Amino acid sequence: MNILGIYGAFGWNSREDWLHDSGATLFINGNHVCSIAEERLSKIKYDGDYPEKSINYCLSLGSISKDDVNFIVVPSMANMSFYSMHKEGKIEGFLKEQFPNAEIKFISHHTSHAYSSIFSCDYNEGSFVTLDGAGSIILDSNGRTRFVEDSSIGYFNKKKNIFRLFLTPGGLNNFGSYYQSWSHFIYCKKTGKEISFHDSKYRETFPGKIMGLSAYGSREKIKDCAKEYVISYEGMPSVNFNSFPGDEFGFFLSQYKHLSANDQAALLQKTFEESGLEYFSALKKKGYLEDNLCLAGGVFLNVLLNTVLKENNIAKNIHIPPFTNDSGLHFGAACYGLYCNHEQINLPENIALLGKEYSNNEILNALGNYNKKIEFKKYDNFEELCKETSKYLNDNKIIGWFQGRSEMGPRALGSRSILMSTNNQGNKDILNERVKHREQWRPFAGVILEQHHKKYFNEKFQTPYMLYSHTVKPNKVKELAAITHKDGTCRIQIVNEKLNSKLTTLLESYHKISKIPALLNTSFNDNGEPICETPEDAIKTFLNIDIDYLVIGDYFVSKT
Repeated sequence: MNILGIYGAFGWNSREDWLHDSGATLFINGNHVCSIAEERLSKIKYDGDYPEKSINYCLSLGSISKDDVNFIVVPSMANMSFYSMHKEGKIEGFLKEQFPNAEIKFISHHTSHAYSSIFSCDYNEGSFVTLDGAGSIILDSNGRTRFVEDSSIGYFNKKKNIFRLFLTPGGLNNFGSYYQSWSHFIYCKKTGKEISFHDSKYRETFPGKIMGLSAYGSREKIKDCAKEYVISYEGMPSVNFNSFPGDEFGFFLSQYKHLSANDQAALLQKTFEESGLEYFSALKKKGYLEDNLCLAGGVFLNVLLNTVLKENNIAKNIHIPPFTNDSGLHFGAACYGLYCNHEQINLPENIALLGKEYSNNEILNALGNYNKKIEFKKYDNFEELCKETSKYLNDNKIIGWFQGRSEMGPRALGSRSILMSTNNQGNKDILNERVKHREQWRPFAGVILEQHHKKYFNEKFQTPYMLYSHTVKPNKVKELAAITHKDGTCRIQIVNEKLNSKLTTLLESYHKISKIPALLNTSFNDNGEPICETPEDAIKTFLNIDIDYLVIGDYFVSKT
C-alpha cells in the first residue's frame, strides 16, 4: 500500500494565517521512502503552503504517480481557514481530484505529533506527552472556538494496537505560546527592532534566539523571582504551578520590566524549565507516565528543558524525534495511515536522515554547470577525501559538507552542514560575521565521536539528534572553545559508525591530525534561507556565502 502524509495550507496564504513547516512523507508497503519539508524545495523559510513540490519529490523517489497513492492522512491545523474549508468538503474534494484512487483521512494535530514520536522509536509500550503553541481547534455545536489543543497526554501499546489520547484543556498549560510570545518581546527589547509578532519571516525564530540569550542573564538577579505566582490547571491532570507558563502574557511583563533583556531571557528560561519539571513530576506522581516516554511538539526544541527532564529522571527512557516540531506532522500522519492499515513500519537506522541521497553522477552534473566558478577533484577513496578535508579544517578553514540523505527536521545533523574546528574561540565570531550574520550571543552546536564523549562532557546519556545540552568539562573548554556557550554547555551531537558513517570517518581523520575528536557543526544555508537540499542548492550556497571549500559526495570543491 502507498501511504502519503501531507501537511500544509490548502488554498490560503500560510504566511498570513500562521501555518508553517509544510511537507510530505511517503511509505510504500511499510517501507519509508522519503520525508521532505516544502521549504527545502521552495526555498521559502518555514514555508507552510500546500506541499506540491514535496509530494512530487516523494512520488518521484518512490517511482509512483498520484494515481498510485492508496491512502492519504492530513493533520488538522491551528487556524479557522482549515476548518471552514474542511466543513465545506473543499479539502477532501481537492485531494480527490489530485489522488483519485486514495482514501482520505483527517486526524488531530496532536495525534500526528504523538505518532511522529511513537513510531520513530523502538518502544512497544509507553506514554506520550505533546506540547506546542497551538494545534487542533476544538469547536462547540455552534462552530465557535471552545479551546485550542496545546497539550495532550496518552498511552500506547503497539502489540495490542492501543492508542489512547487525553486532551488537556487548551489555554491553561500553554508552554509553547508562553515561551514564543515572551521571546518575541525580549528579542525586540534586546535588539531595538520593531517586529510584528505575526511576521512570518521571524516568528518561528524567536524562541531559539532567546534560549541562547538566557545564558547571559544574571542568575543572582532572578533567583527569587516568580515564587509567589500560582496557577491552577484544571482537567486531566489538575496541577498547581509555582511558575507561570499560562499567565496570559501579562504578569511577566508587568512584574519584570526593570530587568535587562538578558535577565528577562534568563528568567523566561528558568520559569519554563521549573514549570515544565513541575508539570511532568505531577504527571509521574499521578501515574500518567510509563517507563518509556515519547515527547513531541515544538516545545521540545528547547534543549535546556529536555536536559532538565532527562537529568531529573522523569522517565526511565525518553524519546524525542529530531523532527519534534510541526516539520514532523506529515511523518506522524503517514505513520497513522500505516497503523490504520495494520502495516509494519520500516525506517532507516538513523531516523534524522529521511530525505533523498544523490548519486555521484547527479553531483557531477550539477558541478558541471559551474565550471567557470569552481574547480573540483574526485576522490575514489573516501578516507583520502576525509584526510584532505581534515588538513583544511585543522588549518581553520570553513568547510561545506554535503553527504548522504538529507536531514528531516530543523537541524543539520551531519548531512547538510558547515564544519569548522572547535579549538579557536574566535571561530564563533568568524562564522557569525562571515557566514551566518547572526546575533553575536547565539552559540554554535558541535559534533563529537561517541567513544570520546565522556572525556569531554559531564553528562553520560546519548544525544544523537542534538536535542540535549551537555556541560563541557572545565579541562576541555579550551579544546571546545568555539562551541562552549556562556554557561559552559554545548548542544552536542554524538556520532558513530552505525548512525553517521561518513561523518564518523571525517571525525576520526580529523582527530588523528588535531588530537580533537569534535567539530563545530552548523546548518548549510545562507542567512534566512532553508538548509540546502540538492547538489545545485549546495553549490549555489557555496558560491554565495563566504566559506572556503565544499565537500560534496566524493568531490572536493574550491572556488576559482
